[in-house]
Amino acid sequence: MTHASVLVIGAGLSGLAAARALTDRGQDVTILEARDRVGGRTHVVDGFDVGAGWIHGTEGNPITNLVRRLGFTPYFTGGDSSCTGGWDGLAIAGCGRQEKDRLLFAGDRALDRTFAAVHGAEGDPSLAEALESAIAELSLAEPDAEAARWHMRMLSRDDLAEDPDRVSARFWDEGYELYGYGDSTLLEGIGSIAPRLAEGLQVEFGKTVDRVSVGPDAVAVRCTDGTVYEAEQVIVTLPLGVLKAGTVTFAPPLPAERQEAIDRLGVGCLAKIALRYPAVAWPRQQYVFALPPNRGRGAAMAINRASIDGTPEVILLAGGDLGRALEEMPEAEAEAWAHAEFSEMIGSALPRPVSMKRSQWSRDPLAMGCYAYIACGSHPRDIEHLAQPLGSRLFFSGEATSREHWGTIHGAYLSGLRAAAEITGDWTIVPPAHFTENRRWRAQMLRANRFFALGRAALSPDESARRLALLQGCAIFAEVDRPDLAVLAGMLEPRRLVAGERLCEEGEAGQHAWIVDKGNLAVEQRGRIVATLGHGSLIGEYGLFSEQRRTAALVATKDTELFELEYDRLERFLHAYPQAAMALLRTVIGRSLASVSE
Repeated sequence: MTHASVLVIGAGLSGLAAARALTDRGQDVTILEARDRVGGRTHVVDGFDVGAGWIHGTEGNPITNLVRRLGFTPYFTGGDSSCTGGWDGLAIAGCGRQEKDRLLFAGDRALDRTFAAVHGAEGDPSLAEALESAIAELSLAEPDAEAARWHMRMLSRDDLAEDPDRVSARFWDEGYELYGYGDSTLLEGIGSIAPRLAEGLQVEFGKTVDRVSVGPDAVAVRCTDGTVYEAEQVIVTLPLGVLKAGTVTFAPPLPAERQEAIDRLGVGCLAKIALRYPAVAWPRQQYVFALPPNRGRGAAMAINRASIDGTPEVILLAGGDLGRALEEMPEAEAEAWAHAEFSEMIGSALPRPVSMKRSQWSRDPLAMGCYAYIACGSHPRDIEHLAQPLGSRLFFSGEATSREHWGTIHGAYLSGLRAAAEITGDWTIVPPAHFTENRRWRAQMLRANRFFALGRAALSPDESARRLALLQGCAIFAEVDRPDLAVLAGMLEPRRLVAGERLCEEGEAGQHAWIVDKGNLAVEQRGRIVATLGHGSLIGEYGLFSEQRRTAALVATKDTELFELEYDRLERFLHAYPQAAMALLRTVIGRSLASVSE
C-alpha cells in the first residue's frame, strides 16, 4: 500500500490546480491518472484541440492569468458566450446581410419572449417547449419560427452541448457568471496548458480507480490493477459522466442527496471533426461558417483555423444527439459527412481532405461525455451538492462542481483551487472574484444591441430626426436623454388608420403603446367619447407596468398616422438603458400621483 498526505484522482485541469496549490504549500500530493497523459478532457493533437478549445470570457478569467503566467499568449477570437466567434462574425451559407439580419432578429425576438415567459413560471419546460410556446404567443410565420428554432439549436448545441428538448428552460443558466466579453484560444492549443501546469508534480499514469473507501483515519483508493493507495485526504475530480456511470464505487455509498443530484444533471456531447485540406480554398479571414435554418440536423458551425494560424483546416462542431451519432460513426463515414457539410457551407466543391481528426468523448469510458448542463428536472443546486466535502476526508472538484462556471475550463480550474483551500483552510489559494456578469443578462443585452443596430440602420437621417422630435414632445419621455431616445426611435413601427377605423377595444389585452403623429384618436369609454388625442400623444404606456385590460377604445376621427411600439421592444430598451427606465418611471409615478391628488 502506497501512502500520501493527499491523493488526487484525475490529472485534468481541476486535479492539477489542486495538486499544484497543495504542493506549493508543502503538502505531499500524488495524482492518480487513468490515461497515459495529463489534461483529462483537454487534449491537443497537431494543433487541434480534441477537447476544450476556448477561454470563455477573456479578461478577468483566471485561465487567462494562468496561461500568461505559464508563458502562453492568448489569441482573441471574439464571440459572445452563446455563439462561437459571435453572431456578427458568422457567415451563413446562402444568406446575405439582410437575410442574416432577419434570421437573427426573428431568433432574438423569440428567445427574449421565451426566457421572459419562463422566469418565475411553474413547472420545468425544456428550452424547446418554451420556445414553441413563445412562437405560438408571437404568432410567428413559419420562416421566422424556423429561424427561431435554428437560433435555439445553435445556442443549445454549441454552448450547452445538448439538444434543446433536454435542457431546462428555467434553470439552464441560473446563476451562471461570465467574465469579460469575447473568447480566446492558444495557438499551441488549450490542451497545452495541462502539461505545463503538471511540471514537477507527482503523477502516476495508468491508474484507473474503481473504489474509494473512507475510514475513520484515512481514505483507501483501489485501482483496477490491484494497487491500493492510502491518504489522509482525497480529492475526487472524476467527470460527471463517470460518476453517473457508477464505475467507481464509494464506501460508504455517497449520500442519497448527492447521488440524486448526479442522476439529475445532464452530460452533453459536443463532437468536433477537424478536416485538413491541401490548401485554403475558402475565405481565409472568415472565422466561423454555418448552415441556414432549413438544415436542422446539420453541423452547428465550422471554425476556420486558417484565420488564426494559416493552417488549411476547418473544425466542424455538432452537439447533442447529432454529436453522439458522429462520434459513433466509422471514420470514413464521419469524414464524408463533415466534408459534405463544409462544402455546402462555403457553396463550392472542395478536393478531398488529406486527413481527419475527431473527438469521441461520449465513447470514452474515462469521460462519458463532454461537460455538464442543467437538464430538465435538475437545478444548479445539484452542482452545489456535488461540490460539498464529505467530512474532513473526501473532497470533490471538476467543472460539474463549479456553481457559477460549470462546463468550462476555468470552472474546472477554480474548483480545484477551492478543494485545495478546503483542505488547507487557506482561502487565499482561490483568486479574488473578478467582476462578472450573469449569462442571461449579457445574452439579453447582446440581443438588444443587435436589435437596436438593425432599427437605426434602417432609418434615413431625416426620418430619424422626425421620430426623435416626436418622442421629445411626449411628456413621458421628457427626462430621457436624446441619444437614448434616438435608439428608441428606431424601434417604432409606422401605422395608418382611415377615418372611423378602430385601433383597440375597451377590455382587450394590451400588447402595444402608440404615439400619434398626424390626425386624431377619439377615446371611448362605454360608448361615449371622453377625450380626443392628437399629435404627440402617447397612449397605452401603462400596460407595460400592468396586465390590466384596455380601459378605453380608440377610434380614428380622421385619417391618422401613428407609431406603434410593442411592449417587449420597449421593455428590451428599458433593460438596456436603465437611466431611461428611471426617467420613464419618474414620469409615470409623477403622473399617477398627480391624478390621485386631483
